[in-house]
Amino acid sequence: MSGYIAPQQPIQPQPPLQPVYQEEKGLTVCGIVGVVFGALGFVLSFIPIINNIAAIFGFIGVILAIVALVGTFRGKKRGKALAIVAAVLSVLAIVITLAMQSAASKAIDEATGVSSSQSSAKDSAKNQPKGDQDMEGDLKTMHVKIVSAVRSNNDYNNQPTVLVTFEWTNNTDKNSSFAVLASPQVFQNGQALDTAIYSENPAGYDSNSDFAEVQPGATGTVTIGYTLKDDSEVTVDVTDLFDLNDSAKVVHKFTV
Repeated sequence: MSGYIAPQQPIQPQPPLQPVYQEEKGLTVCGIVGVVFGALGFVLSFIPIINNIAAIFGFIGVILAIVALVGTFRGKKRGKALAIVAAVLSVLAIVITLAMQSAASKAIDEATGVSSSQSSAKDSAKNQPKGDQDMEGDLKTMHVKIVSAVRSNNDYNNQPTVLVTFEWTNNTDKNSSFAVLASPQVFQNGQALDTAIYSENPAGYDSNSDFAEVQPGATGTVTIGYTLKDDSEVTVDVTDLFDLNDSAKVVHKFTV
C-alpha cells in the first residue's frame, strides 16, 4: 500500500563513558635513601679516620642506587635521576675515601721511614769505633791487627826499610781488598815514610797482598815495606780509607 511508513525503532540509551584512571607510579624509596647515604659518605670522605665510615656509607649507597635504577628501568618506580645522583655521590665517597687514606698512609710511611733512618744513623754512629786502639781493633769496614814491624832488606835505592805485617778481617758485605778499604801509614819523627820498592823481595813479603780480595767475614794477611829515614822508632797506624776525620784508628809504636 502506498504511503506506508514503517514504525521507528526506539533508540536505546547508551551508558555513560567511565573515565580511565592510570595507577600513578611511586617514587623510588631506594633512590631517596641512596642519596642520603651517598651525600653523608661524600661529606665524611674528606675527614681523616672518620672516612672509614664514609666508605661504608658509599657501598650502601651504591647498592641502593643499583636497586633503584633497576626498578625505574622496569617501569615499576619513578625517580631515575634520583637513583643516578645516589650512585654518583656514593661512588665519589668511596673513591675520595680511598685516595685520602692512600695519601695519609704514604705520608705516615715517609715520616716513619725518615724517623727510622735517623734512628738507625744515630745507632750506627753510637756503635762506630772511635779513638786510638792499640795494636788491634775495629774500624768501620774491618777488624785489623798490626802484627809486626821489623827491619828488612834495603830497597832498590839501597835505603833501609821496615816490613810491616797486618792481619785484617773484611767486615763489609762484599768481596774487597785491604788497599780498597784501609789507609795504612808509618811515621818516623812525625813524618810519613814512603812505600818501599824492593829489587829483591825479603822473606815473607808479598807485593800483591794488599790488593788480594777476601770475602765478607774472611781474614787476610798483608805485608807492606816502608823506607826508613833513620834508626828511631816508627809509629804504624791504620784508618778507614774514606774516614777523613780518622774517627777510629789502630796504632802502635815499634822499635826497629
